Amino acid sequence: MKEKYEPSTDFVLKVMRRVYEYEESKNPIIQWLSAHSSIRYAMMGIGALLGIFKTIPAF
Repeated sequence: MKEKYEPSTDFVLKVMRRVYEYEESKNPIIQWLSAHSSIRYAMMGIGALLGIFKTIPAF
């Protein structure tokens, strides 16, 4: 009966290190946008303007 194959710990360590580095380097666009206060305020202002313009026809 053959023994179960297990990769060397060095190989697993290298691969997992690369995976963690890749995951840390990813920066979602929402997180990037919310990190910059000027962009966050611009999005709030645009949202407020759209809300105002959408309610004007109701009156």
